[in-house]
Amino acid sequence: MKNKRLIEAYDKISLAPEQTERILSALEQVHSPERETITVMKTKKILHIALAAAVLTVFCAVTAFAVSGIVHSTGTQFMDNTGEYTRMSDLPAVEKIVGYSVKVPESLPGGYGFAKCSVVGEAACDENNEVLKEYYGVAITYEKNGLPPVRLNLAPVLGLPTAGEAPAPTRTQMVDGVEVRYSLDHYKLVPEGYEKTAADQAAEAAGHFYVTYGSERIEEHDYAFASFTLDGVEYVLMDQNAESAEVLFRMAAEVIASR
Repeated sequence: MKNKRLIEAYDKISLAPEQTERILSALEQVHSPERETITVMKTKKILHIALAAAVLTVFCAVTAFAVSGIVHSTGTQFMDNTGEYTRMSDLPAVEKIVGYSVKVPESLPGGYGFAKCSVVGEAACDENNEVLKEYYGVAITYEKNGLPPVRLNLAPVLGLPTAGEAPAPTRTQMVDGVEVRYSLDHYKLVPEGYEKTAADQAAEAAGHFYVTYGSERIEEHDYAFASFTLDGVEYVLMDQNAESAEVLFRMAAEVIASR
């Protein structure tokens, strides 16, 4: 794995030193050359770093925070039996590894087709960055020519003490008896030393707007999410194209119907 590129990318993330050491240590033990895009989840925040190779999305804090809350943070954790699978027929084997159902559709509305399934090690930590619980997360990647992929992330409901209130979704809708929560979040990556403007502060207070320090220049990105819970598993669709709520609700309906 191209460790230098990983470390250079990771330098863009503002984390406590002990968190950085723990996550980089885990990454050093992951040998797949395709795992060169890292999504690090912090409390109420997501920072997505895109490298040139194939993407591995590690969905942690949104799942834990939205359903059961987290004590402090979640992140990657070195665990046995992680890996990538490129066939739908591999999913029963994935279920045996992760310990929960991984029944997902082969395609999503809009022409997105199944590309791969990644099994990743994750951990929930307390305020001292001590591991409270380890678990396996699953990231399903759906691709469509010419567009960024759509990801479906699965993780067990952790049942840990709540660190705070989850941000209210932008919209909710009942789909086949399941409440689906849609959120459109805006992320503003800024250099160290950046002073928040009055507009930044007002947007943060309104919700679904996050200023994250550590970027070389100011970058702004929108991400759309649709999440729901079924049988003790949290499902989260993440779309970099910031699709409308109606599109994400249709995708969620396809996932729910596949169960």
